Amino acid sequence: MYIHPSTIPIKIGFKPITKWAIKWHDKPLAGGNYKGSDRGIGEDVYESEITFRGTLTELTALETRLDANRSVIDDSDTYNCVFSEGEEVFGMDLDYSSVGGYQVSVIKYGKIRKVAFKVFEMNWTIRLAETPVFLATPAASLASLRKISHADTRESIYDITKHFTYDRDLFALDHYESGAANTGAGTYTATFSQTNDEMVAIRRYIMTNRATTISPLPDFDTLVYPFGTIAGSGPFDVKIINWEDLGRIDSQEWSLRITFARIF
Repeated sequence: MYIHPSTIPIKIGFKPITKWAIKWHDKPLAGGNYKGSDRGIGEDVYESEITFRGTLTELTALETRLDANRSVIDDSDTYNCVFSEGEEVFGMDLDYSSVGGYQVSVIKYGKIRKVAFKVFEMNWTIRLAETPVFLATPAASLASLRKISHADTRESIYDITKHFTYDRDLFALDHYESGAANTGAGTYTATFSQTNDEMVAIRRYIMTNRATTISPLPDFDTLVYPFGTIAGSGPFDVKIINWEDLGRIDSQEWSLRITFARIF
């Protein structure tokens, strides 16, 4: 990454932190469906946790410049950063090549630490301080989702109220009782491994389609009961209610985690 006056490499383990401007209700509503309010794409936040690796002189120069801007009250505490190939720190779907760098603000930074002979590292958390430009291709799609393990999470939503009388009689009310239209309400979370191009398509789909219903749940696994046996084997309509870009695995592969909620 180039940040005036020098180019300092970023370690490959950086982690994009993309924050949807969507506020979801903590639990599904009466019909079993999740609802959320969306402030729009223009309110989405793009941050990243990165680690610089360089000489003590290079990192000290960065730290000195950061300290000098701590009390600045205008926009001169942002930095025009030019990212090299492999440094897609805000996500694979942003266009880093056709723009003359991005304005970046440093949210926090850590201490300089020595990791090897004459090799030093320093952690930064940065936020994009302007409207990003996105890649036009490949097209937005979830078709390439590829689950990397069976360490997934299935959560059936049970809403049972139990009342006991003085003589220990029990009365139970099941909000999602067997046979009801919303039987099998729940969420399903899985982790995926994708190539560079696949990650572009998936991120673009998630960020542009946002809270829309996906019909049916993409076929990325042989899992028979993603929402528990009470829900049956599907097919299911779903929404993505949470997701996390887990960053680069290596130069050609990324990882992400997605939570799907069943929709009725």
